[in-house]
Amino acid sequence: MRRRGRGRFLVLEGLDGAGTTTQAALLCAWLREQGSEVHLTAEPSRGPVGALVRQILAGRVTGGKAGAVDPAALALLFAADRLDHVASEVEPRLAEGCDVVSDRYALSSLAYQAVATGDARWVEEINARAPAPDLTVFLDVRPAVALRRRFAVSAERELFEVPAFQRKVGLAYRRSIRRLLRMEQRVEVLPGEGSIAGVAAAVARAVGRLG
Repeated sequence: MRRRGRGRFLVLEGLDGAGTTTQAALLCAWLREQGSEVHLTAEPSRGPVGALVRQILAGRVTGGKAGAVDPAALALLFAADRLDHVASEVEPRLAEGCDVVSDRYALSSLAYQAVATGDARWVEEINARAPAPDLTVFLDVRPAVALRRRFAVSAERELFEVPAFQRKVGLAYRRSIRRLLRMEQRVEVLPGEGSIAGVAAAVARAVGRLG
């Protein structure tokens, strides 16, 4: 295995059903073929806060009398999970020289939680301590296509898998990406509606341009 002084932090982003999970796994396989050590992870994480977030998204944990968890409280949980994820899993692996590939990261909050809370600036503030990835790849898929893919895989519906909400999230993603680019973060927007192999090749080329 090829070792570097420090690994690269690579993130796959997109709407639910955009293919981030599939493409993250394929990117890991490609990186290993190139001789890199790779660690695959995801958000919400498998840590204690992430486990709670997953339960909420699946509807297995609810709030008080109204039933739903307050959107701002959920946004804080996502941000807390992110900091724990970086400290306990991402950063140690990067320091070991591994490339870390994450299926979702801070950009998801800047889209989903910004729409859910109606306060994009506050969501940015509570995620300000999350370190920027070396590269974020956004898989651009129309909301209707993404949801059709998602529903074809599973009949279960998570909290945010509603057509009108997903359309708003798609717009929020674009606004947030423009902001990250102005901040000189590395973000690549790639067409995500092609074949799995074709999208994987485009993702690999984007990562290859990092050097």
